Amino acid sequence: MDNPISPPDFAAVLRSVASPIVVYDREFRFTYANPAFCLSVHKTWEELEGRRVGEVFPEAPERTQEIIARFARVWAGETMRSPGQPYRLPGPDGRLKERYWRSVETPLYGPDGTVTHVVQAGEDITEAIGLKRQKDAITSELEHRLRNTLAMVGSLAMLTGQHTPTVEAFIDSFTDRLEAMSRNLTMISDHHWEGLPFRTILEAELAQVVSLDDPRVRVSGPDLMLSVQATKWTALLVHEMVTNAVRHGCFSVPGGTLSVSWRVDGDVFTSDWVETGRREQGEPTRKGFGTQLLTLTPGIRFDRVLEETGLRQRTTAPAGIFTMGG
Repeated sequence: MDNPISPPDFAAVLRSVASPIVVYDREFRFTYANPAFCLSVHKTWEELEGRRVGEVFPEAPERTQEIIARFARVWAGETMRSPGQPYRLPGPDGRLKERYWRSVETPLYGPDGTVTHVVQAGEDITEAIGLKRQKDAITSELEHRLRNTLAMVGSLAMLTGQHTPTVEAFIDSFTDRLEAMSRNLTMISDHHWEGLPFRTILEAELAQVVSLDDPRVRVSGPDLMLSVQATKWTALLVHEMVTNAVRHGCFSVPGGTLSVSWRVDGDVFTSDWVETGRREQGEPTRKGFGTQLLTLTPGIRFDRVLEETGLRQRTTAPAGIFTMGG
């Protein structure tokens, strides 16, 4: 006859379980804790045995009352589940830190049918809570940036419509500007949504029509980092300037040149855009898209002079405009 299977050693089973398990008596004293629990709270069983929870892990009074209220329902016979309760627990250095635990508290009955102990099985979900908060923050930030981008597209469509006489012309102009905006947003994304240097924006638009080492082009100025919002609008303005240079200005005639320089004096930013060479003479009969875009940007002042030999435009703005929020 085969030997009967011996019953398992339940103490050994609990010791082998990877999840933290702890048992409290009605005075909130530790009566059992498996090695996984001791490891998670950086305590030995000798440091826990017989001691009250509040002595080992002091909590704020309001949190203590929440814990007592939840355990009171367990003493009454309910099984309680906590999706993520904050506790002040020691870290590896012994200092108390806030940790989040998902736990199940189960009543343990004595021979007379009364609840004598509470068995708590827990799981430290602090990292998961942190990741969720990061995800929520990123989602909120993306929604904010999407709203701003859609508002820019709306403004772009409105202004483009005011400066195009036909549907075909509107489609061509609007598509061209959307491509410039898309190019700029890709660069912002590649830079982790931290904005771009003024020089980078300028060179990116110039590179669409001319080699950056072309002797006709000279760019000079100090390093100047723009915020995300300032990056978007600056890219649109520079795109319009470059487009106009191709259609009517220095890049539309042989021998034309472009010089772009900028500086910051105290709290004032100044840029000079100087072209030599023009296809057309005389003043334009109406304000262009870029000009109207400049006038709609608060705090910016520009002086534009068309000469027989080309174009001079000076733009000034408070230097703080480059630290505007995203």
